[in-house]
Amino acid sequence: MNIRQPTHQQIAARAYELHVQRGRMDGYDMDDWLQAEYELMQLPVHKIAELDPPASSPAGHKPPRSLVQLVRATLL
Repeated sequence: MNIRQPTHQQIAARAYELHVQRGRMDGYDMDDWLQAEYELMQLPVHKIAELDPPASSPAGHKPPRSLVQLVRATLL
């Protein structure tokens, strides 16, 4: 699965939205940029559900449920 990184323009646009939501207060440029970058880099839940779960553990060991399995279960 190929995950795309957000572009500079996408991050800048979201950071500006955050700036506007904050009431256009100065001094939060870096906070807004990092928040925008963080939000845009999050893997959407429906994409996680499309991933293959990790390979099973050796015989006799019950593996813990993977994130992929948990997400799939919540979407059903």
